[in-house]
Amino acid sequence: MARPPKLNFTPSLKQYTVTIDKQLHRLGTDQADAERQYRFLLTKADLSEPVSTSPTFGEVADAWLEHVSLTMDKERFRLCKGRINEFISYLGRDIRVKDMRPAHVEGWIASRPNLRSPGTRRLYKAMILAALNWGASNKVRMIAANPLRGRIELPEGQSRGGEAVWPQEVFDLVVAESNARYVDFLRALAWTGARPSTIRKIEAKHYNAHLKVWDTEEIYRGRVSRKKIVKRIWLNPDMVRMAERLNKEWPEGPIFRSVNGKPFPADSNYLVLFKLKERLKREGRPLPDGITLYGLRHSFATNFIVQYPDKIEYLREMLGHRDTAMILKHYGHLIDQHKAMHGVLKDFRPL
Repeated sequence: MARPPKLNFTPSLKQYTVTIDKQLHRLGTDQADAERQYRFLLTKADLSEPVSTSPTFGEVADAWLEHVSLTMDKERFRLCKGRINEFISYLGRDIRVKDMRPAHVEGWIASRPNLRSPGTRRLYKAMILAALNWGASNKVRMIAANPLRGRIELPEGQSRGGEAVWPQEVFDLVVAESNARYVDFLRALAWTGARPSTIRKIEAKHYNAHLKVWDTEEIYRGRVSRKKIVKRIWLNPDMVRMAERLNKEWPEGPIFRSVNGKPFPADSNYLVLFKLKERLKREGRPLPDGITLYGLRHSFATNFIVQYPDKIEYLREMLGHRDTAMILKHYGHLIDQHKAMHGVLKDFRPL
């Protein structure tokens, strides 16, 4: 029985290597990355697939765009194709995926001075990551791993406080121009102050009917970082009614879904808003700069402080912060401007 190829450190090449089917593969100097590529190559060899560890980004991008064209709507494909082709024009088609670095993506973003809002910059970066994640997925296996995974800063929520607050008339316009499924998602963000990435994963099993909350700690199970982990999301009466309605409709899996009844893929909600903003701009009805989904969280916090300046500890609990330092840093200027005291959630009027 033939022995499996062995991972070696080759002094003359000053890097790890493996020879499979008489072909030498150079795996770099990082041992952990070399071992990951080594396992990847062995799997492909066992499956009698062509063994290559260094496709170009252009090759991966072309395959991903074909996948998007077959699985997504035409408008999303158009947006993805446009952004990917812009990145390839900036970077070149022939760079190997294994040679890609965060500086390539950051340089591309910096070369586009018109990308002012954090939400737009996030969308552009997310498309590059999506192509690489797809290429590294178990179903595809074009690349051993996404070399940018966890190394790209996605500017979700970097715009704070008043800079990202949605005026009521803007929220009303977006709701009027969106389908009913997306409106549910938008209202859930506006009525809870929760992060979009959390709301997207809410299921019927998370609903605590006794306390009228979503118990969400399970969503973060297995996560190494303890930052931005929310144990529960408090629901006002309107949100309770929506949650109970959606729980009946979708007893299994995420309750917030697209018009075709499928759970929202990661970042698709941002793309929906992006497409809407582009359409309204063409129609001469542009939304204000800085309007992002994450801004609905800031809108919730701002409106809450305006109405209940003495209930900061309640807001801390609702937003899932460990202390009030973050709230005071970004919204403290509102506390001294308003002295009215009302009920907490029963009479609180979010968007």
